[in-house]
Amino acid sequence: MYRRKTSGWSQHLDFMALDMLCLELSLVLGFAMHFGFQPLAKNRIFWSLCIAAGFIDLMIMVLMDSYHNVIRRDIFLELRMLAMQTMYLTVGIVIFIFMMHVDHLDIFNTLMPAVPFYALMCFNMRVLWREHLRHKLHMRNNTSMLILAKSERLQDLIPRMFEHNYGSYRFMGVALLDDQPNIPQAEEALSHIKQGDNEINDLHVVATRDNLIQYLISSWVDEIYLDTPSDQNLPVDLINEIMSMGITVHVAINSMDQIEARNKNVEWLCGQVTFTTSLGYVSGRDLLLKRIMDIAGGLIGSFFTVLLTLVLGPMIFIASPGPIFFKQQRIGENGRKFWMYKFRSMYMDAEKRKMEVAASTGQQDELMFKMEHDPRIIGQKQLPNGKWKKGIGGWIRDLSLDEFPQFFNVLKGDMSLVGTRPPTVDEWERYKPYHRGRMSTKPGITGMWQVSGRSKIRDFDKVVQLDREYIENWSLLLDWKILIRTVGAVLTRKGAM
Repeated sequence: MYRRKTSGWSQHLDFMALDMLCLELSLVLGFAMHFGFQPLAKNRIFWSLCIAAGFIDLMIMVLMDSYHNVIRRDIFLELRMLAMQTMYLTVGIVIFIFMMHVDHLDIFNTLMPAVPFYALMCFNMRVLWREHLRHKLHMRNNTSMLILAKSERLQDLIPRMFEHNYGSYRFMGVALLDDQPNIPQAEEALSHIKQGDNEINDLHVVATRDNLIQYLISSWVDEIYLDTPSDQNLPVDLINEIMSMGITVHVAINSMDQIEARNKNVEWLCGQVTFTTSLGYVSGRDLLLKRIMDIAGGLIGSFFTVLLTLVLGPMIFIASPGPIFFKQQRIGENGRKFWMYKFRSMYMDAEKRKMEVAASTGQQDELMFKMEHDPRIIGQKQLPNGKWKKGIGGWIRDLSLDEFPQFFNVLKGDMSLVGTRPPTVDEWERYKPYHRGRMSTKPGITGMWQVSGRSKIRDFDKVVQLDREYIENWSLLLDWKILIRTVGAVLTRKGAM
């Protein structure tokens, strides 16, 4: 019976437990260096800090996926990952201390030695435990695997399999799928691959398609890696016969390599085995965490929106009588339409004048309309000396205050804190198929485009490229980075228009 390998952060619970142990020891040492060990037992504040720090560290490890590919990555990548985790952890602990108003705990004297202690102990722990696991996998591995492939595929296939094996399997040999197998030629191909690698040196052609079953009957094989030719049908009869012997079969679908999607998964869908591709991939756990983050941010943002309404409402109405809020139909995830809210920063006839203003700047055919000095903005006017004077509308847009009512959209679930810019209906209708990929995720108040210069990026294809990059590389950590960069961009008014 095949035991499916654990995937995701949960397969590294051992590393996570050791990481948290290093953290607690570091905090104890940091405290003891200045206050001694004797006050530790009675210092409830310190032990509360230890518990909170452990929880913060756990959350950072899960969000960062700190131990992804930990067995394979090199020392430099390990140092980089540890530096990022240590930085986030330190910031998290400091924020917690200030939120708890812990004034009599000497933060500097405790954290200054604890942070380098943690980084040093954690790095050595990771290196030593990784080497232990590699040795353990190599010594205790009893899973034998036979590689079943065509001769022409061996030079590409074998090096990749050995590079990513790390002791998980003992390769018993190669069985050829060729209709007319040439064993000497296949052995010669293997000899070009070996180049001194002891494991590959022991790899030989042990069977062909004609005598494969007989070989499996007389040999010890737990699992088979079947490299299916892209120009041939799947050998279903052969797979069924092998599987009936109790041998696990892994089928590599090479024809799918031509699909450009970065995310490819095999799923059981509507009673059928399907090969699923998409621009981005997200787990149910990550979706839940993202929604929790959206709700928390939406509640805070909505509170500030109410306060801003009390201040900006009268100012907007006096400068341009009419509604304080602007409601416009936008396109959401995969073409869904929704009503997006903003503080009104333009005159009441702004939508009617849009085509006229766009034509005056030669942007009537553009897929994203942007204008530096838009006469439709409340209070915007050109002085006799040629300079432009900003009014309340211009300042609202410069400070991105007009975006605050979108926190209501976030609470409703139409938008997210971080995502892609939602286009208008007329823009969406003129999108090419490639452009529509940017709306395969929920639109956001901020995103890659907003923190990359916003008004400085006028090329719509560049905007699409940034959005697709966000979708393909999405993670909760990336959302946090964009949110932090957004705060900086708003405070410095970078890219505002």
